[in-house]
Amino acid sequence: MKLEKFKEKNKKKTFIIVFTVCSVFLLAGVFLYTSFASFTEDKKFNVINGTYQDPGDLYFAVYVDGEITNTFPSKDSGYTLDITQSSCTNGATISWDNETWSALVNFSNYSTGNTSRTKSTMYFKEMSFTDSILACNDTAANYIKDNASLSKEIATDDPDNNARYIGANPNNYVSFNNELWRIIGAFNNIDNGTGTKETRLKIIRDEPLGIYSWDSKGSYAENDWSKSVLQQVLNSGAYYNRTTGMCSMNISGTMEACDFSSNGLTSEAKTMIDNAVWNLGGTASYTANSNGLAVHFYGYERGTNVYSGRSTTWIGQIGLMYASDYGYATSGEGTTDRASCLEIALNSWGTLGYSECYNNDWLYDSTSDQWTLTLYSGGSDHGFAVSCGGDVYYIYGTRAGKAVSPVLYLSSNVKITGGTGKESDPFILSL
Repeated sequence: MKLEKFKEKNKKKTFIIVFTVCSVFLLAGVFLYTSFASFTEDKKFNVINGTYQDPGDLYFAVYVDGEITNTFPSKDSGYTLDITQSSCTNGATISWDNETWSALVNFSNYSTGNTSRTKSTMYFKEMSFTDSILACNDTAANYIKDNASLSKEIATDDPDNNARYIGANPNNYVSFNNELWRIIGAFNNIDNGTGTKETRLKIIRDEPLGIYSWDSKGSYAENDWSKSVLQQVLNSGAYYNRTTGMCSMNISGTMEACDFSSNGLTSEAKTMIDNAVWNLGGTASYTANSNGLAVHFYGYERGTNVYSGRSTTWIGQIGLMYASDYGYATSGEGTTDRASCLEIALNSWGTLGYSECYNNDWLYDSTSDQWTLTLYSGGSDHGFAVSCGGDVYYIYGTRAGKAVSPVLYLSSNVKITGGTGKESDPFILSL
């Protein structure tokens, strides 16, 4: 047996080797974590227009308010996918299905020669009022009504809690009839003439059609909307049929040629409109804070105080805004806020210098006086208008030429399917 001298192991050298090996593995782990650990495997994705070898090749990372997480936000959390930030590698694209509350990955542009794992990074943001309208599966009118509290541009303080857009320029633009219109609000219990009452969107053309008379019959014309010449033009005449015709345009009462062949109602627009019962009540007393507020006009319009023999209601499709619509559209500003404006008679907004009221009212037009549907009951030919100075006042003679902006109630089943409501990106309507 050969004897050899015992040698003590070099502990320091062994430690260095072990430390080096561990460091290598640690650095590799950090690298892999940076590349993949924030991505979680999910085999429940819906894959569109493409296949790949193993669903395990698909990974995703979820960020909520910029913070990474390993779970999706819940369906009722108030969040939605931010498509503008979310993306996938390898040519895939990602979207979100709000109904099934799951991701949709489209592999139609996937590079078949690329064998690397597909990573989808998803950023969730707090759902805005517009996002939530587009995500819901309800009619636009019902959603705006039920979620009005989410928007600072909507108020529900009239006697029937109708959800109205307010302010100088709210995001209430809609694309309708191949032009811009605006949403006055979502109105409750609108009767379609058969006794069926529903919540419906009420919209108004953004720009007036032009200057027209309210009526042209008799010496000064009449104030019965159910028989007025303007009503006939809008509902059965040239405007409704998108053609040419005869209209009354000034105090003389003479009928002149008018052409709506390019801006009358289209066939598609007509499919989105339904009849409504329009209230035709009025008043002869409106010049004080005790009888001339927006809330007073709201009651007058729904009342039965009319000139002798005049109709109190009318069933049809195209009308005009009410004086109360104008009053309730203000947000006010500064010392004269909305609550203050609603405590000031509408005929005093301009004459007494309450510019905060009318300048923060999107229905106000500084360039022209506008006809309303509200009637002055103290005479056979008197009507109310909104002046370019900001007041609501009565006109002696509905033959007078004033700006006319058609107003209508959309069918109750109309939905908003796109857009943000901005003038540059109006809401898109569909049935």
